[in-house]
Amino acid sequence: MTSLKEIAYDLVQVARDEGAKDAVAEAFDRSTRLVRFSNSEIDSTLSWVERHAHVLVAIGKRTLVTDVRDLETSKAQVRELVNRARSAPINEEYGGIASGRFKYRSGRADPAIVKLRDPAKHVHEAIRAAEAAGSDNVGGTLYVRHAVIGVASSSGAKASDENASLDLSVRAFSQPEASGHCVSVTPRLSGLRAKETGARAGELARMAKNPVQGEQGRFDVVVEPLFLGSILHSTSNMMSAMLVDIGMSMYSKKIGKKVASSRITIVDDPLMPSSSRRAFDHEGAPTRRNVIVKDGVLRTFLHNTSTAKRYRTRTTANTGPLVPTLFTIPSQPVAFHPVLEPGDWKTEEIIADTEHGLYMNNTWYTRFQNHSTGEFSTIPRDAILRIEGGEIVGAVKNVRMSDNMMNFWKSADALSKTSQEVFWWDEASPPSTLPTLRSRQMNITRSA
Repeated sequence: MTSLKEIAYDLVQVARDEGAKDAVAEAFDRSTRLVRFSNSEIDSTLSWVERHAHVLVAIGKRTLVTDVRDLETSKAQVRELVNRARSAPINEEYGGIASGRFKYRSGRADPAIVKLRDPAKHVHEAIRAAEAAGSDNVGGTLYVRHAVIGVASSSGAKASDENASLDLSVRAFSQPEASGHCVSVTPRLSGLRAKETGARAGELARMAKNPVQGEQGRFDVVVEPLFLGSILHSTSNMMSAMLVDIGMSMYSKKIGKKVASSRITIVDDPLMPSSSRRAFDHEGAPTRRNVIVKDGVLRTFLHNTSTAKRYRTRTTANTGPLVPTLFTIPSQPVAFHPVLEPGDWKTEEIIADTEHGLYMNNTWYTRFQNHSTGEFSTIPRDAILRIEGGEIVGAVKNVRMSDNMMNFWKSADALSKTSQEVFWWDEASPPSTLPTLRSRQMNITRSA
């Protein structure tokens, strides 16, 4: 069978032969299996395969992207794409694609994940552990993913990459309004912690029993990695140079300035062992570790080739997916695997050092009232535990964090020694590696 990078290379050659100045093709072969469970029982198992290609062509500043769903007719579709590009609107933001003599650090999928025959046994293990910890209703999902990707471009890119991952999400209930949520995300089967994940979700559900209406006011908040994943999702999006340019980022004109406490260092590291490891971005540029915030100071935005030219710098190799929407032509720079560097606290020490606060397991519906200044709100879900005098003394419900995102990061004063890779839906995404964090005196209001 022809390799995916050869398929991508052939599509680029077709585009060039038809008159495209620039062309990028990315071919995918993805398989996914899903085990879904609710009421402590497996209720659905699904599997699907995607084999397709994304292709970008440019004639001058006229650009078009397509998603080729049938590789058998892909060359004809690329010829048609180039012909249509000739009459496409001029894209003033387009600055070309990455070029050079590229060297890649391609990965290999864990064969134990690829050959996994019975993922359901890990679900049963998680359910039993959650029930043993105090839950009587357990639900969630287990995804088993395997992807092979090939990329080629008219500017010298040609490579392939492979990855596999397991993504277990467990939500446990001890009462209708008392739940705990925990995930295990890993690129290796040996790294799956099904029992521990179920047990932690069940433990949190038990601790969240009999919640009372939360008070309004200023609280120190201790947030788990899953909660923090949602916050960093919004934060890393705002570090995209494209969002800075269109006024949807609080980081405009902040390069070299303090944007967080000195304890905060945020990097994007697509090459570390993780479920989202990748050797190249969607232009074909080799990925690398980029330090975005160092000791609280903003060092760089995330760039593709086009935004880098406007900022008179070089691409950070963060070009996002080539998908056929106007907003992503050229594709928006995105973070691939954000990492918040850990601190020197144990989680138990952070709690013991907190006089008046809330311990938060997870959150969703993070929304901004003003992207350019950072005013936001988010609705904590699952276990929300009250801390008084350094101890957890009960659970609360129906609260909202309503504050400023820049203030959240500037008020961070304690991070745990241990980190966890987390990923959940579109909230805590993309997969990220994060510690537990405390931020001082966040504004808490009641949620409707």
